[in-house]
Order: sequence, then structure tokens, then C-alpha cells
Amino acid sequence: MKSILKIFVLGIALSLTGCSESDALINQVLDTVDTESGAILRTIGDLPDLVTVTNESNNFINFQIEVQQGDGSFVPDFSEVNLYIGMYNDQDLLDPLLTDNGDEIGELFLNTYDASEFVISANGLPRTDVNLITQDILDLYVAQESTPAVPSFMALRFEIVMSDGTVFSTENVGATISGGIYFNSPFLFKVIFLPV
Repeated sequence: MKSILKIFVLGIALSLTGCSESDALINQVLDTVDTESGAILRTIGDLPDLVTVTNESNNFINFQIEVQQGDGSFVPDFSEVNLYIGMYNDQDLLDPLLTDNGDEIGELFLNTYDASEFVISANGLPRTDVNLITQDILDLYVAQESTPAVPSFMALRFEIVMSDGTVFSTENVGATISGGIYFNSPFLFKVIFLPV
């Protein structure tokens, strides 16, 4: 009888301690996660692996982008999506294109897509078209006094500007968003560019 009483008292003690708030690291992380912000940028349609300037079958990049807010709302509170371009001599994007004088060319602004340009798609999320002409991209670099090599590697980087001024792009996206099976929203896309 004493052992049954000891087991009963031990069970009550364990159940009382099991209900207390845990100080485990995972609980601290979950308590500080901001589930009300963040944004996801999806591409609808695949970007090409390779583009040229003169071949009419691949001298353009056309696809759609779709914005979803991190809190799951169907009407994201964003003001615009900006598109930047970087040109590199290597596919790892470590060797940037230089001007003819040897100066490094940083990332260049390409376009802004205002929230008013987005239309609500069949899945309830805002979507817009992105249409790029490779000659325009080449002209942008010629204006910088640069001659892209054959081949060059183009990096298209998007950023979402929320209505409160918060910006989401490659610098503040986690692995689950950038490369996850469900979200796959890296904000950065690579395309081989042949300026011929």
C-alpha cells in the first residue's frame, strides 16, 4: 500500500511540474517570433536558364510575380516591389562585372512594380507580369561603360517594400522561405546572359 501511495504522490508531483512554463530555448524562440510580418514573393512560371540579345526565341524574360504577406492575409499591405540586376563573370556571383576602366559595377536598379499594378489572381493573391527585354539590359550596362563578357551571369534580385517601409529581400529571408519546397521564395534568380 505504501508503494501505491508513493507512486500516486510522485505522479501528482510530476503532473504539477509538467504544467509550468518551460525555459527551454525553443520556447524562448517561439515567444519572440513575429508572426505578423514578413512577405513572400513567388514567381509564377520558370525563368529561362539562358538568354541572348539577338536570338528572337530567347531575347526576353517573361514571368509573373505574386506577393503573400507572412500573416496569411490575402491582401498584403505592400507599396511596391523593386527589381535590381547584377552582372557577374562567374556563376557563383563572386566576380562582378567591371567598367571598361576597371571599376566594379554594383547592383543596378531595373524597375519598380507599384502595388496598384498587381491584380488579384484566381488564388486570391496579388500578381503582376514581369517583362524584360535583354537589349534593354545590355543598354543599361553600355551606359555604365561596360562590356559584358560571353557568357555573363545575371542576378535578378527582388525586394518587397511594405506600406510601413519595411523591406524584405535576400538579406532577411530564412532558409525555409528561400529554398523550402512549399515557399521557394529566394528573391534572387540567376540567368546566363549572352550579349550576342
